[in-house]
Amino acid sequence: MGTGERLLRGDHLHASMDSGRWPRYMEYITFAKTEPHLFSMLFMCDQSRDQRERMERQLQPIIELIARQLGMSADTATAFHMHMWIHVHGIASMIVTHYLDWDAQHIVDALSVEFHALSASIANQQGSGGVQ
Repeated sequence: MGTGERLLRGDHLHASMDSGRWPRYMEYITFAKTEPHLFSMLFMCDQSRDQRERMERQLQPIIELIARQLGMSADTATAFHMHMWIHVHGIASMIVTHYLDWDAQHIVDALSVEFHALSASIANQQGSGGVQ
């Protein structure tokens, strides 16, 4: 089964996200809502090269999980995660700066829409010989 089929089939990771269990993504946004000043200090400032490299190492288990669950290469899983993370960080930052005042269900719905759109986009690209 190809990656595109896995993305659209609805395996464990997909089902987990559909059910609203967004382990790290939702925790990040919840942290922003409950600790806005600490969130700002940690995640809304310049990052050193060492900090970025440390974060990349810490992301490896997440990238491996995405690659394994969705049957995609590590590069594609990294791109998938980065797109999701940009969306998640945007929501969190907008909550911290009071641009958004979303409840948990609204956040879960937004994450679900992004997950499905990104999954379909990657599946489409792979079907046309794009992302591997």
